[in-house]
Amino acid sequence: MIKFDHRGPVLAVIALSLSMIASSAAAQSFTFTGKTAASDTVQVAPGQPWDETRGYGFTSLTGGNEQAFSVAAAPGDYRVTVTLGGRTASRTSIWAEDRRLLADPVDLKAGQTKTLSFTVNVRDTVLVEQETDPSPPSVRLRGDDALGRDWDGRLTLSFSGPSPALDAITVTPVQARRVLLAGDSTVTDQASGDYASWGQMLPRMLSPDLSVANHARSGETMKSFVTSLRWDKLLGDVRPNDVVLIQFAHNDEKKQWPRTYAAFDQSYPAWLSAFVADVRQHGGLPVLVTPVARRIFKGPVIENSHAGYDDAVRDVAGRLNVPLIDLTRQTTQFYEALGPEMAAWAFADNHREKTHHNAYGAYEIACFVARDLSALPGLDIKAASDLPACDPVYPPDPKAFVITPADWPIMRAKVDQGAEPVPLK
Repeated sequence: MIKFDHRGPVLAVIALSLSMIASSAAAQSFTFTGKTAASDTVQVAPGQPWDETRGYGFTSLTGGNEQAFSVAAAPGDYRVTVTLGGRTASRTSIWAEDRRLLADPVDLKAGQTKTLSFTVNVRDTVLVEQETDPSPPSVRLRGDDALGRDWDGRLTLSFSGPSPALDAITVTPVQARRVLLAGDSTVTDQASGDYASWGQMLPRMLSPDLSVANHARSGETMKSFVTSLRWDKLLGDVRPNDVVLIQFAHNDEKKQWPRTYAAFDQSYPAWLSAFVADVRQHGGLPVLVTPVARRIFKGPVIENSHAGYDDAVRDVAGRLNVPLIDLTRQTTQFYEALGPEMAAWAFADNHREKTHHNAYGAYEIACFVARDLSALPGLDIKAASDLPACDPVYPPDPKAFVITPADWPIMRAKVDQGAEPVPLK
């Protein structure tokens, strides 16, 4: 029986047909211990390096603390099923691509196993060809983009921890509903050092049936997001009923960047409105997000370094009837609740940063986003069944954070780490 939903009968039939096609695609299964091997399962030797011809292999950073396994994969969404555990006790965290968190540390006793499933988005730089283009255009990568795992035509899974134990992996193409992210360095997949963003923690906070496609990039403004073709790429990946989260301002507000500066009372709201119109034109559901606050205290109170920009987002959301997630307000509450000294424990560069977060700060903010997103009417977005309790007014102790330094994967050598944008003073 065909079930019609709120997207309308035509879109429902299309979605059902695509889902049936995707589900019939061949799965790829790999075993790393041999004990669960079937006739169609590939036995992978310990540390077997990536091979272009085979289309699979380990791509771990030399001298790093992770086991990274890659599979050649065309752009799209994949259902990934992972079995952890082995003969000895283990502790394993699971990440995808450039350090997108899929699972908190899993502690298993000797002989125990646990199977988990997720949806992972894979993309490349090529855009859909346009009538006026002599050849397909591509996203303009910059900085350390080309060194990362987000644009390389592979699906990469990373297993980290003091004693990770990988038993088996199955990868199957699927047609999943997407949550796409547009934004800057506070949203992007951070792969360097102890930097993290709420965007890369979001997959762990949402239902594993959803595919989180993080198109955000450090240093981006709305203007540069368009001129670098990142916005075109994102829009090309939007399907009816997909959700698009939009959070900018950190760099748009920089007058020292005159080419991309957008005043909060002039072009900034116009750009926001245009982004909303673009998403709706493609059948997507836009959600506006106010920028995360910077850690700039005046006594016990956070100074709003985004003054005018956060209100502009709220105004556009109200005027265009767009759902809103107010991270400026919630992160301000979060830092103030921690206090001037302890709030530093939510930030990167060994707590010296005032703009960019570490794993703890990003994890908490992603929880705020997932909680609010799942509560917004008309979106039908489900949070993870084990979504942590998160309240910006009552933050948990950062010193008791579930992801310890030993669990945090190192994916980028220091010599390859791209510079982060300098916080606005």
